[in-house]
Amino acid sequence: MLSISYIRKGLKLLFFFLFLFNTTIAQEFIRVNQIGYYAASPKTAIFANMDAEKFEIRKVNSEEEVYEGKLSAGKFWNQSGETIQIADFSDFKKPGKYFIRSGVEESYPFEIKENHLFDSLSVWSLKAFYLWRSSTEIKTEYAVFGKENYARKSGHPDDTVYIHPEVANKKRPAATTISAPKGWYDAGDYNKYVINAGITVHSLITAYEMFPGYYQKLNLHIPESGNNIPDILNELKWEFDWLMEMQDPYDGGVYNKLTTLRFCGMVSPDQDIAERYVVGKSTTAALDFAAMMAMAARVYKVYEDTFPGFSDKALVAAEKAWNWALINNKIAFKNPSDVKTGAYGDSEFNDEFFWAASELLITTGNKKYYDNLDFFQKFETPAWRFVNSLGLISLQIHLKELPEFVDKESISRKFKGLAENIYNQYKYSASLVPIKKFEWGSNSVIATNGVILGVAYYQLNDDKYLSGMLSSLNYLLGTNPTGYCFVTRFGSKYPKNIHDRRNQSNKIKEPLPGYLVGGANPNDIADCGSSSYISRLPARCYLDDVCSYSTNEIAINWNAPLAFLVGMIENTFNK
Repeated sequence: MLSISYIRKGLKLLFFFLFLFNTTIAQEFIRVNQIGYYAASPKTAIFANMDAEKFEIRKVNSEEEVYEGKLSAGKFWNQSGETIQIADFSDFKKPGKYFIRSGVEESYPFEIKENHLFDSLSVWSLKAFYLWRSSTEIKTEYAVFGKENYARKSGHPDDTVYIHPEVANKKRPAATTISAPKGWYDAGDYNKYVINAGITVHSLITAYEMFPGYYQKLNLHIPESGNNIPDILNELKWEFDWLMEMQDPYDGGVYNKLTTLRFCGMVSPDQDIAERYVVGKSTTAALDFAAMMAMAARVYKVYEDTFPGFSDKALVAAEKAWNWALINNKIAFKNPSDVKTGAYGDSEFNDEFFWAASELLITTGNKKYYDNLDFFQKFETPAWRFVNSLGLISLQIHLKELPEFVDKESISRKFKGLAENIYNQYKYSASLVPIKKFEWGSNSVIATNGVILGVAYYQLNDDKYLSGMLSSLNYLLGTNPTGYCFVTRFGSKYPKNIHDRRNQSNKIKEPLPGYLVGGANPNDIADCGSSSYISRLPARCYLDDVCSYSTNEIAINWNAPLAFLVGMIENTFNK
């Protein structure tokens, strides 16, 4: 009879080999941007654990070889546990549809084009926000992608929203109701959050401010199309109309979120009929709101005929929120005991003060806002919790317009430091991806870093940033260790089981189009059970399953930098 200790040793050995097996199966060894590459752009593919010397590019239909190249030396990437080689075929520029082969391994197909390669992706990464709209029916004429129709009934009219007791005051006592319709659902749930709107709105408005000509021509085919307003601003106006109602008109403070007390089940918007509340006032919500409204005031000013008075109203709202934050400068948000939805809590406020002051300075030229800028901060990849770099990006883009009293050299020096830090992440990554750590929303970090490299390419006139910008999109569209194009309905292999209530309740086999999922994240994997994940290696820990909110949810603050990145690349190669 076998001893207990011998059996235990055998089981441990079995589990060890199963772990090794699970970290090597189901991977594509040759990884390409599954949509394709611009003919005039740098072009790279990623080889993993191949130990090859050469690669071939072949036509999709005939398999005719049209190019042969040499691979770089292998370099181990600890984030994926793989030895990575780079296939550089930048000098191959002939338009067509191809795949890469080396030995018996082949890549997914991709296209090389001279113009308009990412047109559809640019439209649908923005149209995703239309599909996210609250308080409205999504109509068939605006909701067809391929053979699927994503129309749905209206949900969450939000014309009867309760003041939560935690934020009640004499002028708005508990159980008072307000009307706060419109806005976008935040992520895979149906609540609406001011904090997360901040970084989202910044991405979309900055995209428009950098490339107004491009966005003036980009037709999203939404209900407002054709009203002589760029559709990206039409879509943003839906969010701004909601945001305006999140400010307390009596004191200028801003509610953190509009929410049910708990997350609903996987039902459609019209079936979620639980009471909704405005909850919390915080310094961060007020300052993010002030920054967004200052941006709105300047970009909508030229569209006064269509939106009369909106620009002036936005600036008044921004300044009221700023003044409230100056008085209430250390109020952090925490969910009341009866509220169990997302918190977006933050107890550090210097970064929000920097962003709000930056946008108000740009819009008004008032020196008092410049005097509130503290440049002795650390500027890193922005996220909803860390927003000072948003202000820095805006200041850099508007540098020539700033008043004479502004130290413009300091702004450029700080921005270049931010860009260089991100560029080095890309340059020294074995897999050419600008990220330090894989965690929740890793794809958003990569998209945002790609955007910053693109801004640096335009602002600092240095071609080295271009390759990093493109490589960031390559990663999102297929050159990553999971083998997925991380945007739904695009590429050969895309997520189909996203964590989203609309998606799960609509009974449509194909997922909602144009959404960037969160991506690889070795943390928080108890959502589906750790054994469900094929690998614990950081860059490979991803699961295409609805239960995986840690890797497969979608969110407005993830889609916005994707849309910005794609629009920037389209503008770069379609001048």
